[in-house]
Amino acid sequence: MPLPRLKIRRESVWPLVLAATITWCSGMPAAVPSSDLVEVDKLGHFAAYGALATAIVRHPAVLCWPGLGAWWAFPLASLYGLGDEFRQNLTDFRTYDLMDWAADSIGAFVAVLFYVHWPAYRRWLEMPVWKRRPKTEAGRLAKGDGAQQAQEAQK
Repeated sequence: MPLPRLKIRRESVWPLVLAATITWCSGMPAAVPSSDLVEVDKLGHFAAYGALATAIVRHPAVLCWPGLGAWWAFPLASLYGLGDEFRQNLTDFRTYDLMDWAADSIGAFVAVLFYVHWPAYRRWLEMPVWKRRPKTEAGRLAKGDGAQQAQEAQK
């Protein structure tokens, strides 16, 4: 009996790639520029965990979970942020910061809120980057005629 083939979908890969990138980056010494206007570090946490929550909420399996549906992305991303802050506390050069976790959670909440309640944002995220144009008979004939004319010009 043949084993079923494992089909890896991009919806499954992106949350894992983002989580791994966050974990890898948070294990490095922090080199964050300072600003009097806004804490750039908190803005980075907000954006990173917003991206993580967006990647989670876009996964079709999350929508099938009972209870919260798409809102499962918020606690998943927030708890991942809490775990990452705890892991940072175990390193010599990083510390646990409750405000970092708050920025993580707020970023995840805002991302899910936008995805669930703002259809234009959701359509923009789901729009394909490269659209494959349908090949028409006229288009193929035009390309073929151009190639024939180029060959005749070389003769």
